[in-house]
Amino acid sequence: MSNVIRIENAEWSAEVDLLHGAKCISFRNKKYGAQILREVPQGKEPGSPFLYGIPILFPVNRIENGTFEFEGRQYVFPINEPKTGCHLHGELHSQRFEAISVSENNVKCRYLATEERPYLDFPHQFEIVMEYALESDGLYHTVTVTNLSKNNMPVFLGFHTTFNTLFLKDSRPENIRVQVGITEEYERYMNVNYLPTGKKPPFDEKSLALLNGTYNPCSEPLSRHYRGNGEMSITDLGSGLKVVYENDEKYGFRLIYNGGREGYICLEPQNCLANCQNSPFSREEAGFDYIKPGESKIYRSRIIIEELVVE
Repeated sequence: MSNVIRIENAEWSAEVDLLHGAKCISFRNKKYGAQILREVPQGKEPGSPFLYGIPILFPVNRIENGTFEFEGRQYVFPINEPKTGCHLHGELHSQRFEAISVSENNVKCRYLATEERPYLDFPHQFEIVMEYALESDGLYHTVTVTNLSKNNMPVFLGFHTTFNTLFLKDSRPENIRVQVGITEEYERYMNVNYLPTGKKPPFDEKSLALLNGTYNPCSEPLSRHYRGNGEMSITDLGSGLKVVYENDEKYGFRLIYNGGREGYICLEPQNCLANCQNSPFSREEAGFDYIKPGESKIYRSRIIIEELVVE
């Protein structure tokens, strides 16, 4: 079996890379000729593993000093971002997944961490199953995390989903708008370690533009961290098409990272705040979550295209 699995139906096609965290590396719409995700140019190596497709982040975002305490246990992750002294995004995005079922329009992949083959120094056995299914309206992405260990297992999950801002051949930068369902911003120490400061500033002009769907992502870089869930979208006013990214309520936080004129935007669903393990906020507010022994949690998303209604 190939390391890259292609699925398709009459309206859509997608490709999943088993060698790199079962990442969806391509998602396209046939009717509109839309290239929805940012793809690695053919014959080139990606400059960053996080700025293409839908890479899994586990544990998501940064953990200060790579360590935290939970239920009397000390968790230690490698410092893989030396300039900030943090552990960043885990290593699951670079791990091989096993394809456990494949059909024309569906693929289900699994990663299994055991005592004999642990994941980093994470002291839990667990299973992550990712399913990509193409339906008539778009891509359905389902993630099931199961705790196979004897203790409560912390779970910090997110995806660095990277969209083309110019997703059509005729897209023009001035016609692109982004909308994100957000309720609070969490200020971070920018250009230091990017961890939350403990402040929640009122929405400024950029945050209000994101909330109201009037933000143009093609003029300048943007990096913001928010509480919010539900829907994020990219609209091409010229074509009247909107790419909609829906996430269930377990993804209670968003990080919005924008390449500006480079033509991409990361709309990142996360189940917790950055550094929720050592947060200046309570763990409850920061979204610190865990799964009981033998139990699972399911996280669902989908990506669709809508046609704008002209009145």
